[in-house]
Amino acid sequence: MSQTKTTRAFRTISEAGEELGLQPHVLRFWESKFSQIKPIKRGGGRRFYRPEDIEFIRGIKKLLHDEKHPIKDVQKLIQKKGAARIVELGRSLEKAARDKSVAETDLLPPRIVPADTSATPSPPPPPPSFRPEAVPSASAAPESVLSQSPPAPTPLPPTGPSLADKQALEEALESLQSLKMKLSDFRKAGSVD
Repeated sequence: MSQTKTTRAFRTISEAGEELGLQPHVLRFWESKFSQIKPIKRGGGRRFYRPEDIEFIRGIKKLLHDEKHPIKDVQKLIQKKGAARIVELGRSLEKAARDKSVAETDLLPPRIVPADTSATPSPPPPPPSFRPEAVPSASAAPESVLSQSPPAPTPLPPTGPSLADKQALEEALESLQSLKMKLSDFRKAGSVD
């Protein structure tokens, strides 16, 4: 029966490697290349990684393995932007990897601001009471009022997607059409065999 540690607990090198999907020798190698990785060493040289070390290594892994940056470039990035930037990257990856309930999932793109749903809408005002005697008859209205046409509605400003949105949609459509053709070609090639 294995027990799970909290996210704030120290990890041994094997636990850190398992959590990050890395071999212990890779962690030791990265310690030699990135001075910011400083696990606590106990008796016998046993390493214990702090949560900040884990987050930093997770960010390093993203840059080296997923984005394929060379070690020298990552070292320069750390010098330029600071180790805190890499720790933030690692935290965001860990946060994104956690299971979320549907209620916690944000499906809106950042450019769309959600409406305030906490305020309860006020009820619509009651309709004015209808009194037939308050409605003027056509014969009582002056002739000039009856001959006037109603004012033309003011045109609304055109709304719709911006130019950047249109370009993004066109690029996405082209990409989808290309993928559709590749899929069709793939299927044809598979049916020939």
